[in-house]
Amino acid sequence: MVTHMIKKRQIILPVLAVLLLSACGGGPQLKPLSPKAALIQALVAKDNAAITQHKSILNNKRKTLNVVQLYQLAIEEKPYRLVSNSKLLLKNIHHYSLQQQIILKQMLLWAYAHPIYRQETGKQVRILQRAELLVAPSDINFNKCQSENLTDIKGCSALRQLVNHIISTHEMNETLNTMAGNDPCINLTQENIAGDAANLCLASRKGDLKINLLSVPNFLSDQWEQAIDS
Repeated sequence: MVTHMIKKRQIILPVLAVLLLSACGGGPQLKPLSPKAALIQALVAKDNAAITQHKSILNNKRKTLNVVQLYQLAIEEKPYRLVSNSKLLLKNIHHYSLQQQIILKQMLLWAYAHPIYRQETGKQVRILQRAELLVAPSDINFNKCQSENLTDIKGCSALRQLVNHIISTHEMNETLNTMAGNDPCINLTQENIAGDAANLCLASRKGDLKINLLSVPNFLSDQWEQAIDS
């Protein structure tokens, strides 16, 4: 009787093990992503290495490839290179699809805002050394820079004119004001500011601290799919 039970167990245990292994490996198998889906996933995740790996599917779509490659510069946080590489595109943006133009506009706003901000605020950054570091008031009014009158207004960046057919003055000024709000070197009050702001400003000017004045734009998978299919 005991021998019979042992033999029965010897049969049952291997069968259970096989069933368990089958259950673990018998679930739904994930299908590998298509090349387009893999590229879209990489773009949404801002995974530059994966974008480079998959963007070859766009070799026959020059305009779409241009959009993707410019976005790679944004992901790398290289606004000045994006500005330089987009000058020809600015003249031909009307040839791009509506969804591509929507993405391009946000990228160009992010990129051009950086040199415009630097040019229009550079002279207004003043750090004072007294008993402690102080940030002096900044005389900044982005609203004075109306694109049609830039040649007559002191302190306005000429770069505004390059994008004024795509980005309104209001949109650009709102973006610049956002950057000023994130900049410890900009003091929009009437009093000298001490404390952390002054120390952060000095550290950023010396290159010891990177301040994110404006985040790289994000786009949804549906937006990228429409842009790629255009």
